[in-house]
Amino acid sequence: MNFKTAFPFMISIFLLTGCWGSQNIDHLFYVGAIGIDYKDNRFIVYVAFTSFTGLAKVESGGALEKSGIAVGKVEGETFNIATDNLYPSIQRMVSWAHVKSIVFTKRALKKVVLEDVLDVLDRYNEIRHTLWVYATDEPITKLFFGAAPLLHTSPYYSLLANPSEIFNQSSFIQLIRLNRFEADMREDSKTVRLPYLSITTRHWKEGKKEKPMLNLKGMCFIHDDELQKCFDRSKLLGIRWLEKQIKRTPIYVKKGNKVVASIVVLKPKSKISYQRKGYTPVFNIEVTAKGSVIELREKLTEKQLVRLAQKTVEDEIRSLYKLGLKYDIDTLNLSEAMYRQKPEDWKKFSKNGKIPLTDESLKKIKVKISINTFGKEKLKY
Repeated sequence: MNFKTAFPFMISIFLLTGCWGSQNIDHLFYVGAIGIDYKDNRFIVYVAFTSFTGLAKVESGGALEKSGIAVGKVEGETFNIATDNLYPSIQRMVSWAHVKSIVFTKRALKKVVLEDVLDVLDRYNEIRHTLWVYATDEPITKLFFGAAPLLHTSPYYSLLANPSEIFNQSSFIQLIRLNRFEADMREDSKTVRLPYLSITTRHWKEGKKEKPMLNLKGMCFIHDDELQKCFDRSKLLGIRWLEKQIKRTPIYVKKGNKVVASIVVLKPKSKISYQRKGYTPVFNIEVTAKGSVIELREKLTEKQLVRLAQKTVEDEIRSLYKLGLKYDIDTLNLSEAMYRQKPEDWKKFSKNGKIPLTDESLKKIKVKISINTFGKEKLKY
């Protein structure tokens, strides 16, 4: 290679940018969760910073190390102004690329807040649309500090950041990601179901002290960008039979007021059908499921057990429907079913995106459950 050929090549080496502008990962603060509150027409934003030090050691085979959580609080006229007020005191560069969840207080679940927050999240390039969305009535700071799991595990494995594995083992309240939350919010016919978090100290201790833990308390219902009402999970048993991604959920079969058996149901399927009866819309629901008997406390034939289980599911769905009627909430999303099947009828019957529902609107609930196995103990009677 002669000098005339080599000279341009040598010059180009010095013009390469390389990685000179990169940051070491331990020089950044990583936002793991965002909390949104709203009071006196001002946005109150909380950010939880997560340390990945303990996570790295565990995944490389090292010992558990206590992971720290730091929570910041800022205010502003808008969501963006509030988050900008974080920077003057942070003292390090902030990364928003690893946000795992966003939590709204109940008073922040209103149109003016949701529209502002979702607009910013849609525009900001670092935020991923796969983060989890929750509601709460707890103080946000208390909730974020309660996100630290047992045994000093990293908050990365908490209910707030990674709830999928917990949901697969015991499915009840359907989780929702930001992209699905936004899509549902834009559907005029749909009532959005948002998981509702709380803190519990009743069940766990660590080092002989009560351990605050996150608890999936229930669900909030939102329509037309406004909160309707939140309910505890004990009132929402029927909701799991109508969700699409339920993996594994138990039925506690009762005879009278006494539990006589426990059945674990895997991947139940449901269908809502709509028809017109004169000038009145009516709906029928079908649920099919397969289950395994986990506990049998009374001698029952398979036919008796199936009949009681099917009645339990039917009662749970009808109870949830009546709860919705009481508070004028379409808990079963019957309005959406009509919209998907007969949009012209939905336009005719709907008022402000909802169809009027009565005791007669929900007709038949048909449940078909088959028992796959009785476990290691065979049914002998």
